[in-house]
Amino acid sequence: MEERREAAGDRAIVMEVGREVGAVTQAAAILRAIAGARDALGVTAIARAAGVSPSTTLNILRTLVHEGFVALVPETKTYRLGLGLLEVARPLLNRSDVELLQPGLQPIATEFEATTTIWQVAPDDKALLLGRIVPASGIHIEFRLATRIPAYAGAIGRAVAAAGERAGQLPRATLRARFGAIRWHVPVAFDTFLAEVEAAAARGYAVDLGHLIRGVTSVAAALCDRTGRPRLVVAAHLFQGQLTEERLEALGLALRGLTARAQPAMFGVAEGVGPVQRGGRR
Repeated sequence: MEERREAAGDRAIVMEVGREVGAVTQAAAILRAIAGARDALGVTAIARAAGVSPSTTLNILRTLVHEGFVALVPETKTYRLGLGLLEVARPLLNRSDVELLQPGLQPIATEFEATTTIWQVAPDDKALLLGRIVPASGIHIEFRLATRIPAYAGAIGRAVAAAGERAGQLPRATLRARFGAIRWHVPVAFDTFLAEVEAAAARGYAVDLGHLIRGVTSVAAALCDRTGRPRLVVAAHLFQGQLTEERLEALGLALRGLTARAQPAMFGVAEGVGPVQRGGRR
C-alpha cells in the first residue's frame, strides 16, 4: 500500500511539472510582442499583439519593469525591452549555431534513431556541414564535418529553394540552372523537383527519398533571416524504409517546430510577420 501511495505521488509530481503556468505564458507573449516591434509600444498595442487583456498586460508589464526585463519610456508611456534580458541571456550570446541548435536536435535524433545535422547556406550556392548528432544506439548514417554539397541538392536543397521562392529571391531560371549542376544517385526530373519544392514550402519541411544518396531518406527545414533568406538548415538522415509515412511526417513536423522556435531567437522575426508563439503558432 505504501509503495502504491509513493508511486501515485511520483505521478502527481510529473504531471505538475508538465503543466503550463498561465502568467508565465502571458509574460512570454508580451516579451515577444515587444521584441517584434521596431519602436516602443503602448499597453493597448502590446496587449493586442500578445493576445492578452489590457489589464493583465499592464500588471505583467509592471512586474517586468521591476525585474528589468522591460523598460518604461515615461514621456510616451510606452515600453521596450530592458537590459535585464541581457543578464539572463548572456550565456547564450557567444555560443555557435551548433551549440544553440543541439539541445533541440538531440531528442529528435534519439526519438527517430536518425543522424541530425546543421548546415550553413553559403553565398557560393553550397551548403556546409557545421555539426552532426548521431543517435545513441543502432547503426546510423555518418557525415564528415565540413562536408560541402550543392545548396539545392536533396532535402536540404528543397528546403533552401522553398524558402528562396517564398521570399521572392529565387527566380525560376536560376533554380533550373542550379538544379542542372547537381549529381543525383537516382535522377529526378526538374518538374518533379519543383513540385516537391512547392510542397515543402506549404508544409514547412522537405523530404528526399533516396534521390541524392541512394538508400538514404533525408528530411530538412530551413531557418531564415528577417528578409526571408535561408541561412541555416537542420536535417535528419536515416535509412530508406526505416520509418513509416506517419513517422516520417512526425519527423518533418519536429524539425519544422524546432526551426519555428529557433528562427526568431537567432535571426529575429521575419519582416511583416507577427511574433511566433510557443510551439510554432503565430
